[in-house]
Amino acid sequence: MQSRFPQPIVTPPSESSPEILSTARTVLRAQAQSLAYISNIYEHDASVQAQFFLSLQYMHNAILSNGKIVVSGMGKSYKIADKLVATMNSLGIHATALHPSDALHGDLGVIKPTDVVVLITSSGNTPELLNILPHISKGIPLLCLTCTLDSPLALKSTSLLPAVLPKDLTEKSVYGLPAPTTSTTACLAVGDAVCITLAEMLIGDLNQRRMNFGKWHPGGAIGQDFSKEQEGGASVTDAATIRARITPWDRVAKIAVGSVDSEAALWRLLASHAWVVYDNKKLIATSTIIAALASTEHGNDAAAYDRVMTTVKGHELASLVSYLDAGDTLYEQLAAAKLALVHGLDGVPTGLYAA
Repeated sequence: MQSRFPQPIVTPPSESSPEILSTARTVLRAQAQSLAYISNIYEHDASVQAQFFLSLQYMHNAILSNGKIVVSGMGKSYKIADKLVATMNSLGIHATALHPSDALHGDLGVIKPTDVVVLITSSGNTPELLNILPHISKGIPLLCLTCTLDSPLALKSTSLLPAVLPKDLTEKSVYGLPAPTTSTTACLAVGDAVCITLAEMLIGDLNQRRMNFGKWHPGGAIGQDFSKEQEGGASVTDAATIRARITPWDRVAKIAVGSVDSEAALWRLLASHAWVVYDNKKLIATSTIIAALASTEHGNDAAAYDRVMTTVKGHELASLVSYLDAGDTLYEQLAAAKLALVHGLDGVPTGLYAA
């Protein structure tokens, strides 16, 4: 049967054209190697881990303080900012994109005292982003998502979201010209890691995250899938809401006397934990420790650690009521509680409830 559509005229590559599949493989291989490299440093580099943990805690605290994540970038980095903001909002994380040019013409007013600002820049030397820094109120955390950790923007930031690439995987090294590919992929991947990790920090229960995602994403094939689930009997009940407020015990950080000897080790321990139990006696919100860390001089590891541990040791034990996890009756007990320890029949804690 003859096609109704005109057939394209396919011309062979000229002698000066690249071998098509070879070039495509080079691009894909460079992208894959870039992500493998970043995954490796996030697994093994303690300084990268510490910066990521610190940045996530700033964002976590902003959301808990009714603030939002303001994401900015120039050019392709702004398009990445748009994508990350869309992902965060679909996960229930309040976020907005801010174009640096618009920021200087009135849009800086979108940044509130409880917010966090994330600057996306591969080079770390984007003039438009540098220009807005003097106009952002002091005290607002500036997080830099960048491939260049010793850049001007990185050095002026409160903390970093490293998307580091080795020199042999930069665009200029791979293709001979700096067309953004590996760097944008690196920033997007780290940004996606931020979105998913932050969502888990804010809501520990996967089922609750799924229900929220379905509520905020009713359109398209994804929305249809969630709609079918709800028609099949999935609904948000009071019991499910209360269950979602229980932090699993393995998500509560435990600090024994003498177990933490540096600020970096403390950050690793705090990551993804909203609560800390010190010496099996004192319960402290992670935000209290973050505030103590943030008030210390940057780069003074020993002073930061000493000040934080003084804060932790002097903190009053939060009032905890213990409840047995015995099915539906648990929800009736917790409904009237503000803060409660949940345990099993053996007396071992299984979770921490916070209204």
